[in-house]
Amino acid sequence: MTEAPAVTDWAYAAGFVDGEGCIAVVRSFTSSRGRYNYGVQVVVANVDRDVLDWMRSTWGGWVVAVSSRQGRARPSWTWRCPTGLSATPFLTGIQPWLRIKRPQCLNALAMIDLLQRGRRTLGRAPLPQAWLDEQEKHYWIQRELNHRGKDLFVARPMHSPRKINRERALAANLGL
Repeated sequence: MTEAPAVTDWAYAAGFVDGEGCIAVVRSFTSSRGRYNYGVQVVVANVDRDVLDWMRSTWGGWVVAVSSRQGRARPSWTWRCPTGLSATPFLTGIQPWLRIKRPQCLNALAMIDLLQRGRRTLGRAPLPQAWLDEQEKHYWIQRELNHRGKDLFVARPMHSPRKINRERALAANLGL
């Protein structure tokens, strides 16, 4: 990240996120705390690595190869924006230019603000239940905004592959 991005850089990046990207509010269960931890991720996919390298050099983050598909598919990559609170400058910068994913961006920024509020005011102290409920609300809003397909959105937890594998291993050990 050398010099500040030009207005056209922000607009171009917003178009890329609108067309080839995903703004997600993610969660993972931490058993030691007995609750979910939330975060924000921005990912853009493309077969042109040069544009993703440009995004990395301009806004930081990482360019990651996507595992190759069978057949004659071209190689592809994803640019992953710095996550969590570090995504704020990028999301704030592209927000005015977004046409499709503006609601996802605004919800992600609201989640980041909520996460930052907890860290800033409470440090390592437990979050109040109202704040945990608000985090969960933003998670489900984002899930609905990112819902694809013609079926109505149903707020249903996704199954973790790790949880499924643990359940299968347990069943196999018990002879079920």
